[in-house]
Amino acid sequence: MNHKVITLIKWLFLAIGAGMLVGAASLHSSAALPLSLLGLVFASTGGGIIGYGWWSTKKEALLRQHGHLIHADFQQVELNKALEVNGANPFRIVAQWHDAKNNQLFVFKSANLWFDPSNFVQGRKIPVYVDLSKPSRYHVDTSFLPKVHG
Repeated sequence: MNHKVITLIKWLFLAIGAGMLVGAASLHSSAALPLSLLGLVFASTGGGIIGYGWWSTKKEALLRQHGHLIHADFQQVELNKALEVNGANPFRIVAQWHDAKNNQLFVFKSANLWFDPSNFVQGRKIPVYVDLSKPSRYHVDTSFLPKVHG
């Protein structure tokens, strides 16, 4: 789905929800409560999506700035079957890194990608920004992949 369409939808949800809440505040009837609840659902959905995007971007920026850059070994490209949009599943890059100092193996998965990156990752080292104090906080850098046009 086009990024511009998603942006439009989340802002529409927020605006429609806010409009319903304002409309409900001006009503003095039994319709005010259901309209308020519906407005709250719409506004919360739009606001939640916007908030999650902001949080995710901030987390990525902090990891890029303060995280430890490692180069993990490419393992595979997998389909994320937990998510389906219009009958299609996104792809994810899976990479692993062996911390020889502590003899620990870490597996990293990229964010969802809406094209198959297999031709661009075979035999590569995948850049990953990791918070070494909490390795479950990481960001797989996919900026080396081509941008999808269209």
